[in-house]
Formats: sequence, structure tokens, C-alpha cells
Amino acid sequence: MEGGSSVQANHVFRGIEYIVTMMVTGDVLEVEVEDRLTSEQWRGEFEAVYIEDVTHKTGNFKQFSIFCSMLESAITKSSESVTLDLLTYADLELLRNRKAGVPMRHAPPPKSGALNVKRYLILIYSVEFDRIHYPLPLPYAGKPDPVILQKIIRGLKEELATVRLKHGKDFRDTELRRLRAEFEKLLQEKQELEVMILQLQEQMKLSGTASVAKEVKILKKIIQSLEEELMKEKTKNQRAANKRNQEYRQVLDEVRFEMVKPFVLNLDVTEPCVW
Repeated sequence: MEGGSSVQANHVFRGIEYIVTMMVTGDVLEVEVEDRLTSEQWRGEFEAVYIEDVTHKTGNFKQFSIFCSMLESAITKSSESVTLDLLTYADLELLRNRKAGVPMRHAPPPKSGALNVKRYLILIYSVEFDRIHYPLPLPYAGKPDPVILQKIIRGLKEELATVRLKHGKDFRDTELRRLRAEFEKLLQEKQELEVMILQLQEQMKLSGTASVAKEVKILKKIIQSLEEELMKEKTKNQRAANKRNQEYRQVLDEVRFEMVKPFVLNLDVTEPCVW
């Protein structure tokens, strides 16, 4: 995984959907878990020395870069040998006691409130005859600041609108250029045929032959057909322009709606219970 890049994916732990995100910047690993429904977050930063010490204590040492690659594979679900789990402090104590052979059905509740709300993201590495658990403690970070969220939403919506308008504008400009080129071509052919008719009419005056009159009649039909094509092209141009204006107004309406939607949704979200 390249430094400074991030990986994000949805995971379900014990029936609850979470968004798991990791970012590596130099020798620092940042991990965040967010409850998709309540927006509660747990976040931790880990230096390379800490990660390597944790892996060393499990008896299955991994270098920092290798551990990050394993975590990325677990988040993206691209390898069956690594998976994730999310535990409370009580869950983690039960797991430790079980591995140590201590029979306990329920772990004693933590004395510290911080431990009670902390979560542990467990990277599980499955080998042939064993499963190694690498715990990453994530302190409770609360809910995102609504002001920051609103600012992010506005920025994203503006960027989305810009991208949509740019892509739509590029396509419409290309289509309009094509229609204009076809229009100019038909107009030029019409003018050339009109010149030919005038020349043939002059010949008719001089020769008076029936063959020239017949040819003029054919050319007039061609001109009539071209005039109909010109009308169709004009209609296409007008429709394309109208469609561009309509799409522009639609994108603006979508952006306005998306900016106010979080406020409407927040009215229905109740406060969740903390584990």
C-alpha cells in the first residue's frame, strides 16, 4: 500500500454495519471504524514500532509494511487468510482467557469508562493449524462534528456538480459541433444544387429539350429533400440546447436537495445505546 493512500470498506460485525478505514502515512498507521447508522467513530493511530511489538507478542512477528498489507487485504476482503472482527473490552478479555485455557463465561466489566466504550479491531490471520489475533485498540472518538460534516458535504456536492456539468458539457459540445458540421455540409450541397439548376434553366432556354427539363425536376426534388433535412438538423440543435438547459437545472436542484437532506435525516435518528 502506497504511503498517504487510504482503503475503505463496509463490514458487518454482530449484525451491525460499520465502515472500516485505514490510512498509512510514512511509518504511521491510522485506523477508523464508524457505525454506519449512528455515525459513532472509534479511531487510533499506530507507529511502526508499536505494530511490530504487537505482532512480536503474538509469537508471529510481522514487519510494519507486511502487517499493513495484511490489514488492507482484510478490509478489502481480497484474501481468505486474513479477516476482521470488532470486539469490546469484555469480548477481548473472554478471547484472551479462552486462549489461555481459563474457563470464563463472562468477563468482569471494566472499571474504567474509557475501556467500556473502547473497541478493538482484530486482524485475524489464519494459518494451517492456528489463528493469530492482532488487536488494535481504538478509543471512542464520538460522533463527527455536524459543522465539519456540512462543510464536507457542501464541498462534495459542489465537486459532483462541477464534474457532472463538465462531462455533460463536453458531450453536448461534441454533439453540437457534429450537428453544426452536418448542417453546414447540407447547406453547402443545397447551394451547389441551386447553382446547377440555374445553369440547367439557362440551357433549357437555349436548347428547349425535354431531357433538361426532366433533370431540373429531379434536382428540385433533391433540393426539397435537403431542405427537409435542414429543418430536421435545426430541430436537433434546438432540442440539444433545451436538453442542456434542463440537465443544468436538474443538477442544481439535486445539489440543493442533497445539501439539506442530512438535516432532514438527522431529525429521525435517535441516540444509540453505548456498549
